Amino acid sequence: MPPHRKRSRTGSHQDSLAGALPGDQASDAIIISDGEDEELGKEELKLEILQLEQRLEDQTKRTKQYEIEAVRYQELLLKCRRSAQSARDKQAAKSQQQARALHDGLEEVQDMAGAIETTQSKAKEQIDELRKSLEAERQAHAAAQHARKQAIDTIKDLEASIQKLQTELSSERETRMKLESLQASLAREQAPQTSAVPPAQSGASPSSRADLPVARPYTRPARDPRLAKRQAPGPEPGSCIFSEAYVSLKGMPGKHMDPRYHGWLPYDDAFEIKDSLTVLCDGVGEGGYRSGIFARKLVESMARPVDMLGDLFEKLEYCIQRMRMPQPSSYHDILELASSTVVALQLKPGRDSDEIMIDALELGDSQWALLTLDASRRRARCEYLSPPRFHSPHDNGKRPPYQAGMDQGHMRQYRDRKNEILQRMYARSGDIIVAGSDGFWENLGSDDHARRSALETMSEEVLGDFGHGGFVEGLGGRLRERTENRMDRSMGKKDDLTLIVSRMTVSRGQQQRGVEVRMESLSEGDCDINLDEVTRGIAKYCSVRQRVHDRD
Repeated sequence: MPPHRKRSRTGSHQDSLAGALPGDQASDAIIISDGEDEELGKEELKLEILQLEQRLEDQTKRTKQYEIEAVRYQELLLKCRRSAQSARDKQAAKSQQQARALHDGLEEVQDMAGAIETTQSKAKEQIDELRKSLEAERQAHAAAQHARKQAIDTIKDLEASIQKLQTELSSERETRMKLESLQASLAREQAPQTSAVPPAQSGASPSSRADLPVARPYTRPARDPRLAKRQAPGPEPGSCIFSEAYVSLKGMPGKHMDPRYHGWLPYDDAFEIKDSLTVLCDGVGEGGYRSGIFARKLVESMARPVDMLGDLFEKLEYCIQRMRMPQPSSYHDILELASSTVVALQLKPGRDSDEIMIDALELGDSQWALLTLDASRRRARCEYLSPPRFHSPHDNGKRPPYQAGMDQGHMRQYRDRKNEILQRMYARSGDIIVAGSDGFWENLGSDDHARRSALETMSEEVLGDFGHGGFVEGLGGRLRERTENRMDRSMGKKDDLTLIVSRMTVSRGQQQRGVEVRMESLSEGDCDINLDEVTRGIAKYCSVRQRVHDRD
């Protein structure tokens, strides 16, 4: 029977060792190891004790570390509490300051509210005073209007009385002249008979004679030459004139053509050509018929000779200033909001005998062009085309053109742009001027390049067909036909259309005068101007004016 083997914690090791040895050797090994088992167990216990002590020491170190960290955490917590308390104290102090500031601001607001109430009460008192003064001014204005009306009625009565007295005086003068003539005739008739037949022997009364003098018709005495109207002097030799011209007018299709609203003509365009001056105005549509009346008044004023030194811009300002002179109230009411574009061309002698200097005023979208001709080569060239001038776009996207108006602010804004508005060009005798309103140019071409090309092409065609002599009439007719057809077919802009084609010449003698024509005198035939192309609107206007004149 094998010896009993004591089990220990190392038994598994011994079992494994025994299993690994053969039979007898395993028994011997077990017997041998029985004595060592206890030593091994003690060693293992020592190791375990050492391990436990090490673990305890480690645990003690960790505990101390935890205590140190706990102390540090407590210090951090204390610092946090102190910082939080400090922040709360600062926030409380800041809140108190803000509360004081709000309180002070509230007091200021209350003071301001009191001041505003005081100001409002004073303003109400001032408004009441202004209302009272306005009412007094209205009453004074009404009284002045009433007095003015009475004065006008009195003036009309005085004018009627003066007219009546003048009529009676003229009739009395005629009667007296007739009596004087009858007495003179009677004296001439009775003188021979007195010498030949004495009255006592005649035996017949004067009423029975058949040869009594008959009253002769009254002949107006010769007019005092001092009262005769002075004729304007002709151009001096060497001056520059517009020797011939072609003019075409056409109203916008469907436009209201009542002469009561449009004044002279059913157009918003106006022009005048007078010796060395051409003026073209186009009333701006926003002013309605008032702009047309203003344009015609402005042309009439610009065409008058003005004894002043200065350029065309200063003359334009002067003419507008003259139009602002005291006029009937209705005149200012009509023209106060009116405005017009302006193109003015003034011819002056150049640097040699054949050169012409052109001073041009370009205000707005009405344009003018300078054409030079070479009849031998049948070539034409557009030397200059004035650009349309517009303001910056408004909020609605529209670009209003430069324009002159009765308002003083219209012209004041252009004084700094005189270098842009005033231009000076040089030409030769025989060169051509083409001027027109925006209705003409926008129907001629879409832009300046197309308009230049159209002018040059049509000019060369006219040179080939008519030559240099009939150039003005031929070019004017073709330009009119082209632009009117585009407008009638709704291919271009529908607007009033004014076209002027004129030739510039250097005057060679005192009797050579330039073209003098105004819009309302186109049908009189007293100027060297093509009248066959005048549109039906002019003829209609003339017939209306004649009917109104006959009715009055």
